[in-house]
Amino acid sequence: MPTAIEATPQPVTPPPQAASGPARAAADDAPVGVGLRGRLFLGSAALLVFTVGLAVAFLTRKAQSVAEAKILEDLKAVPGVFEGYASSQADARERQLGSLSREAGTKALLAEVREHPETFHDSAREFARGLQARTVFFFDAEGLLLARSDREAGEEAGRDFTGIAWVDAPRERLTESSAFILEVTRDHVLSLVASAPVTQGTGAEQRLNGVIAASFEMSEERAQELARLTRGETAFVANVAARGATPVLEVLAATPRLPKAELLPALRRAPQLQRLFAAGSQPEPLELQAGGDSYISTAVPIRSGHGEVIAALLVARSKDAEMAPFVQIRRSLLGVGGAALLLSVPLSFVLAQGLSGPIRKLSDAARQIAAGDLNVGLPAAGAGEVGALARAFSSMVSELKEKAQLEALVADMQRRPGDITLRGSGPLPAAGESGLGVGRVFAGRYEILSELGRGGMGTVFRARDRELDDEVALKVLKTEKDDQGAQVERLRQEIKIARAITHVNVVRAFDFGEADRTRYLTMEYVPGTTLRELIDARRGLELTPALQIAKQVCRGLAAVHRAGIVHGDLKPQNVMVMGNGIAKLMDFGVARPRARQEQGALVVAGTPLYMSPEQAKGGDLDDRSDIYSAGIVMFEMFTGQCPFRGKDVAEILQMHLNDPPPDPRTLRPGLPQPLAQLILACLSKQRLQRPGNAAELDRLLMRVRV
Repeated sequence: MPTAIEATPQPVTPPPQAASGPARAAADDAPVGVGLRGRLFLGSAALLVFTVGLAVAFLTRKAQSVAEAKILEDLKAVPGVFEGYASSQADARERQLGSLSREAGTKALLAEVREHPETFHDSAREFARGLQARTVFFFDAEGLLLARSDREAGEEAGRDFTGIAWVDAPRERLTESSAFILEVTRDHVLSLVASAPVTQGTGAEQRLNGVIAASFEMSEERAQELARLTRGETAFVANVAARGATPVLEVLAATPRLPKAELLPALRRAPQLQRLFAAGSQPEPLELQAGGDSYISTAVPIRSGHGEVIAALLVARSKDAEMAPFVQIRRSLLGVGGAALLLSVPLSFVLAQGLSGPIRKLSDAARQIAAGDLNVGLPAAGAGEVGALARAFSSMVSELKEKAQLEALVADMQRRPGDITLRGSGPLPAAGESGLGVGRVFAGRYEILSELGRGGMGTVFRARDRELDDEVALKVLKTEKDDQGAQVERLRQEIKIARAITHVNVVRAFDFGEADRTRYLTMEYVPGTTLRELIDARRGLELTPALQIAKQVCRGLAAVHRAGIVHGDLKPQNVMVMGNGIAKLMDFGVARPRARQEQGALVVAGTPLYMSPEQAKGGDLDDRSDIYSAGIVMFEMFTGQCPFRGKDVAEILQMHLNDPPPDPRTLRPGLPQPLAQLILACLSKQRLQRPGNAAELDRLLMRVRV
């Protein structure tokens, strides 16, 4: 067909006649407005703008979602962080006051009669300077105020402080005490007050001379300390209204990026804080604006010695700061897109046809990203606008993938250990008539993808459930007939036990059945690596990830124990660590209900290196038996080796029964002493001397600071 350039218009004379043939075709093909190459250029430019805009929009929405989820997850740890901080501050202040109360000068001062208020007042001010305290108080043995450093001499002397928890505790129990107090009489100040009894004599002759106390303001400096611990901005908010009245909030101290003038109106409008002071419960996270930033925040109640909510610690995380990497990528993407548009102008008519293919690929990639698929194919990042755009897309996709794996504890071991298909050795040949070969379909439902491992009971495969279109772990029995009955019973027991437990740190079980004369069970497929492999690869783990795994193992054990079950075979091989940092207990083939143990089933089952003494001699097991095994696992995680190693099983069992465990600090001197002591407590030969249960062990581990 002739093009518009080739067609030559012919003169026509009236009466007009309809054109036909080549002339009609030429008229139809005549360009109207922008020519073909111009349209291709405009189409390319429009597609580029659309693709960049779509990518930026998706990136922004995805980034906001990821950032907010990350902030909310981090804020969940704030109450524990503040509890640890407050506890450490209180302990330190109590020790200070206790030491001061035992000094001879302090004892002599409070042994004097009360006719010398100036002496008490001068001493209180001197002590306040030495302690760097806001206020130092002296009380007599009856709880009456003798002097306080922030008042004039004699002012408020004789005021009755009985009924105040931090005054009554030293008087009645002769022990140090501490509490938070809110002063509203003159200045509005939140303080941590510590107190100690001042006594004379010992034993039966010991008598109370009085009480010394000191308050330490929760100032901007304290707010900065908590900001560093929580990785956010912090403020102390107090209710300065009278008891029983509608709460009146006031910001007492805050980090610089939370200006009080902007923060206070936002907090007073927040119903969550009103409910916190009215009902005393921790509120849901709240969003607020301050200092030009958007924040997601949480508030932790601060209680007085009598449990009354008097203030709150506000911890705010900036959404803008969390979004900063994404904003930079968005700007880069927009800049590259604009540059590509400008550079394409002089080359568009020459390169239009060559650009159409890559642009189509970029359009397809944009649609995949919008659908949530980040495994996209991009054109080669060569020179020119399309190459720049491809590089921008590649950078964006990489950033999204990395953000999707935040806080991964085992980022270098993402694949399932023992999965020979993933190792690259290829699938195994078909296994006879049972249909258990890799690539075969078992029980008319499960497509075998790869072999995960072999054990005493049988083989575990990774399989796809065709009915549910989901991956599962398929565990089957060996085919030997001499112990088939016992293995079937253990398999049946394992599925019953695992089904009774639903917890994030315990592998879920799905089904139990028989096909092709083969017994099997299906369970949750956990992509990750065993703790055994982590320990072997590193010869012991770093303190922080090892402590995190230990806590999760305890939480999984607690769920097992709540179901009335003793695991009985806790060891690194039975702990899976996923790529997102979740640890899961598995393999309940040895586990059994406590009720069955009480009926006298004396069986030695388990793994010798991790057996408790009572398990080694075939005795009844309870929750503390698993605590002992958890102690062995922790010892190995932190030191790289088990505490008991012998030349054979009999020697190892004797060591469990008779030998004291070595101090893990001899193998790892940098191990925190509380952690080492806790591990040794778990390894006590007498089960009553171990932590009472897994939940208690988890709480004790939460107190360990590394």
